Amino acid sequence: MAATQNHRNGYARLLDAWSPPRGAGDPLGCVATSFTFSPVFFEEECLGRFLKLESDAREDGPLYLIEREEKLSQVVCAAAIVDQHHCRGTRSLRWDLLPARVPGALLHTKISLLAWARLTRIIIASANLTEDGYRRNQEVFGYLDYYEESQVPLHCLRETVAFLREIGAYCEAPVDEPSSARQRLHQFLERTVSGIESWGTEESRRATVKVGTVFSGPGRESCLDQCSTLWPGSSPPIEASVYSPFFDEGEIATHPATALWDHLRRRGKAAVHYCTPAEDLDDGVTLIRAPEILRRAQPHGRGHISTSFSRLQTEDGRPFHAKGLWFEDDRHTLYMIGSSNFTRRGLGLSKKSNLEANLAYQIDSHRSKKALQQLGKCWPDTERIDMKGDIRWALQDEDADDLTGIEESLPSAFSSATYRLDDESKGWVVLTISGSPPPGWLLQTDEDVKYFTARQWRNRNAPSQITIAWKNDRPPSGFWVSWKDSRGRAWWPVNVESAASLPPPQELKSLPLDILISILTSARPLHVTLGEYIRRKQKTDGASLATSAVTDPHKRVDTSGFLLQRTRRVSWALRALRERLQRPAVNEQCLEWRLRGPVGVQALADALIREADEKNKKGKEHEEGKAEKAFLLSELILELVRLQPRTAPGCLPVETVRFHIDRIVRELTEVVKSEESELPDDMKDYIDRILEGIS
Repeated sequence: MAATQNHRNGYARLLDAWSPPRGAGDPLGCVATSFTFSPVFFEEECLGRFLKLESDAREDGPLYLIEREEKLSQVVCAAAIVDQHHCRGTRSLRWDLLPARVPGALLHTKISLLAWARLTRIIIASANLTEDGYRRNQEVFGYLDYYEESQVPLHCLRETVAFLREIGAYCEAPVDEPSSARQRLHQFLERTVSGIESWGTEESRRATVKVGTVFSGPGRESCLDQCSTLWPGSSPPIEASVYSPFFDEGEIATHPATALWDHLRRRGKAAVHYCTPAEDLDDGVTLIRAPEILRRAQPHGRGHISTSFSRLQTEDGRPFHAKGLWFEDDRHTLYMIGSSNFTRRGLGLSKKSNLEANLAYQIDSHRSKKALQQLGKCWPDTERIDMKGDIRWALQDEDADDLTGIEESLPSAFSSATYRLDDESKGWVVLTISGSPPPGWLLQTDEDVKYFTARQWRNRNAPSQITIAWKNDRPPSGFWVSWKDSRGRAWWPVNVESAASLPPPQELKSLPLDILISILTSARPLHVTLGEYIRRKQKTDGASLATSAVTDPHKRVDTSGFLLQRTRRVSWALRALRERLQRPAVNEQCLEWRLRGPVGVQALADALIREADEKNKKGKEHEEGKAEKAFLLSELILELVRLQPRTAPGCLPVETVRFHIDRIVRELTEVVKSEESELPDDMKDYIDRILEGIS
């Protein structure tokens, strides 16, 4: 099927698919796979849309970091799984980066699984997670949305999740316990498929357009065999059309072509159309970017068959990177799109096939010609090439999906690298070694500073897990690994043990009580409230005495030190904090942020203590500061005891939330009791009544 008109309604922006539709709810988690990769693009563009970030990384600086911290703390998992040869780069450890190490092959899939509270979306595309893939190249993608009573087949979601689990198994060598990043991935995948039976439908024979997944890789059927299984007709298709930027070289290029002919009808008419990039040279020659052997691959001794070529109508400056297969007969159509180039490895015809991901749409034109017309508009614009002219043949000059010129593969012995903090806030890197690493190996930081060596490992009796101190304030994104006789070096990404292992941005450290109260009592997002505070503080710090003078005599009286006024302000924050803690928490990371994050329970308690201590430094009575501190902390404890946690499907159970809250209540109680001996008798009696039912 070769379209010759410009159907603009078959085009869309791939980045828009990362934005949640109206009513999707809060983000819960996402995982995306890619061959080539840009960590900056993934974080700022893809995650930014998925999380509905309102700030901009380039313009808003610290406010962007603050909003990103807040929203990433609420998700189960945010992860990118990238082929090991391109899995590198400096990044934030707030999201996970996992290297897929497929023996003798590549992770070539472009799957994105995005989950919000009321909608789950699968995106399958030809585009890598790079600026070129999403903004420059001409690509193809499709997506499936699952929500309450949607009509999308559930088997596609189950198959996608199962395939992502399979990909996850390539990310680490087999060990007794998977890394924290792998555990977060599995938790998210399990959550995605549990309890959503009403978020889709089992396959319906009445569906106008049916859809299926086509995943290939080691141990799986080829894409062509899977298409034959999905083919809706009772006999094989008559015609097949292919568009692909890349093909095999030499004689092996006949293998995909021969296999394609084998999946068409063996008798009567049949045709194959190849749609490829082509160029008009100065001497009147047409240069087709495909191997000439394709035209000679059709079966011998058969009449009424043909092989034709069409030029893809690409836009200037936009390289063609999409891949697709179209099968049809007089009634039925099947259209497969995704990551599979028309190569042996891309189609799963090789023993060392790549991991690939595609979607296949099936239509019965007797039931819906309109659906067929709409699908046809998604086929790229082409123009038939007159093969009687002067033709030359050559493959694409640069095959972006080849391994030429990239770093060494990371040996499987280097399983996982994890960053964590101990109870004293000291940083450590935990390296998991599986089996025997190559001799003479060396770890270097991204600043090329030596960090650890094979000799040091042997001096520790070659353990399977190594814990090494990390003395820098900034956690490492990864390490360069080299070894004896290696031709280059490989990147070993580091992931974080938990969100609690990462320090908050500088702007969120030790926030004063007034801004914490503003944040907790405001209906506006954290970054908006904090942004106003930062701008106000900068303006005040830079203002002259004349402009800072208080002209209203009533405003000259500082009432912030009055216990009644302070109690009133804090009580507003306590009620808001209680409501925040009562909301369902998607996981322990989310709950930990609410309890011990920069705007959580511990932060509020610390601010109350700091402000009371500052009062003492200004010459106030020591007993007054002690009483105020104990009183306000007791009020905080009382709110924590009174709160009633709520849960929701897929969220933490009430018992787990209550356990963590009770733990911080006990910690705060110890602080109050340490001050109790120096309190006035009436205050001591009041606090004792509060604490009676806690211990």
